[in-house]
Amino acid sequence: MNNKINIFIFSNSDTILAGLYSIVNEIGTEPILIKRKEDFLDYSQLLGYHLIIGAKNHIDESSKYLEKYFASSVRTRYLVLSFTDEIENELHIHDSSAMLQQKIQTFSGSILNSNQITQNQELTPREIDVLKLLAVGFTIKEIANELIISTHTAISHRKNISEKLGIKTISGLTMYAVIKSIIDINDIHPENLK
Repeated sequence: MNNKINIFIFSNSDTILAGLYSIVNEIGTEPILIKRKEDFLDYSQLLGYHLIIGAKNHIDESSKYLEKYFASSVRTRYLVLSFTDEIENELHIHDSSAMLQQKIQTFSGSILNSNQITQNQELTPREIDVLKLLAVGFTIKEIANELIISTHTAISHRKNISEKLGIKTISGLTMYAVIKSIIDINDIHPENLK
């Protein structure tokens, strides 16, 4: 089974295609640009997971078409580009490039992990405590002091969190914590994140 994620950017706007292409390409993935739903036919047998980024109206109009022609529609997920109020699991036209990259990386990671995480692999209450502190910028040593545990134990918790979630970076873990409402976005101080 192929665990590659193919990222498609679906829009009839050249500006949106160019902008999102640049942002996604910076995170090390070359996205596939799609202007018309019929263009998906060229990729219908592509292996792996498919993440389709596009405006809600384009995705709504094309979802039945895509389910019909994609080899595995259960391995296809959608990330909506929103031009209105912020809704969880959407990209927003006013998000910074860094925020867009983090949302795409986090969502991509969740696609892979949704098939790998079982009930007994959920974060423990102590791992959630560690994640909260990591997400707001605490170092491992500061976490150990705050939770009254050894540095070695704090490192073990950090490793377990990364393995369970499939997210290696602090910024990715921070986005995960925000998306899952483990922390509030206002609790983050970017100068503390390393």
